[in-house]
Order: sequence, then structure tokens, then C-alpha cells
Amino acid sequence: MTTRTVMALITLLCSLALAINLHAQGDGDVSQQIKQLQKEATDAQMKNDVSWAQQHLADGFIAGHSWGQWQTKDEFIKDLENKKNKWKSGDISDVQVATFGSNTAVAHYKFTYDAEIGGTHRARTVICSDTWVNDSGTWKSAATHCSPVERK
Repeated sequence: MTTRTVMALITLLCSLALAINLHAQGDGDVSQQIKQLQKEATDAQMKNDVSWAQQHLADGFIAGHSWGQWQTKDEFIKDLENKKNKWKSGDISDVQVATFGSNTAVAHYKFTYDAEIGGTHRARTVICSDTWVNDSGTWKSAATHCSPVERK
């Protein structure tokens, strides 16, 4: 193999690796849409906005909470309707989005909140992953899962 052929092959492989990495990191337009939806989801949760959840949670949605509870879409919405659940504060940060094809995106972020949920005061920081699916042109949350961040 000549030096020229080797250099061309190395250039091709580096370009391919870069393209794959950039695609996995997130399509700019989709990434921005998902980041905006994550902000809206947090705002809706703070306001117990049932209509937002009904519109943006996919059929089959499942939530995995940091306190070890799974919740279906119906259970999640019922919790939003419960007037005893009150959010004092909630802030998402460090939002990163990766896309997988044109119909799936995963958002990773940190969520710090203070709330009264199910009669229990919960104030903590968690790390979360939300899976979004494009359902006939509308992005919907298919799953969310959060884990507690260890306090030092």
C-alpha cells in the first residue's frame, strides 16, 4: 500500500468516525426541539398541568422515580391532578440530547427540586434520562427515569 493510499484511508476513517459521533450527539434542530420540550415539561410539572401531559406523553409512557416507584401515564396524570402534590421549585440543568435516527431522541439532564409528593416532602437533585419519540410529527415522551445524586 502506498503512503497516499494509507493517508486517504485514514482521512476517510476519521471523517466517518466524526460523522457518526456528531449524529449520535444530536441533530441541531431536533436537539433544540427536545431541549425546549424538556423546559416545557418542567414548567408543566411545576404547575400540575394535566393538559400538557395528556398532549405530550406517549401511549405506554412509563416514569421511573428516584424513590423507587414506577408510574404509568394514567398514574402520572392522576398525580398531576392531585391538589395535595405541590411543587415549591424545580430546575433542570446540563441538558444534553442525542438523536437516534429521525424518530428517537434521548435527553439527559440534572433536576433539582423541592416538592410535596404523595404526602412526602422530597427535596433533592437527581439525574434523569427521558426518551422522546416522534409520533406522526409530534415529539412525545415515552419514558423518564431519574436516579438520586449522592450527597457528599
